[in-house]
This record gives sequence, structure tokens and C-alpha cells, in this order.
Amino acid sequence: MSKPQPAEINARCLMCGKTYEVPGDHKDYKKLAEQKTDPTFICDQCNYRVRHEADEQKKPKKPI
Repeated sequence: MSKPQPAEINARCLMCGKTYEVPGDHKDYKKLAEQKTDPTFICDQCNYRVRHEADEQKKPKKPI
């Protein structure tokens, strides 16, 4: 028998440094549970920010 996993893990975002309580149904929960010390991940807000900046860089420059 395996031990029941806790419902939440306290993890820190690598980009902004905020600490989040990651619930058991989060997409990164399994990866975070496998990390031995200081579970880290990229939070949704930082993920969206990086995606937006990358999309803006891809757009062609407007002529002046």
C-alpha cells in the first residue's frame, strides 16, 4: 500500500518567488511531489507573462 498524498504542497515560483499552495489536482502536482527539497515550479501568472512577451516579440515591427 502506498501512503495517501497530502492535499496540498507549498511550492515556490522560480520567476516571481511567491509561495503557492498547490492542490492535488494541479497539473504540476506529481512533479512537485517527487522533488525532495524546496519544490519549485513556474506559476500560471508568470507562465502567461512569458508567453505574452514572446508573442509580442514575434509580431512584425510597425513602420514609423
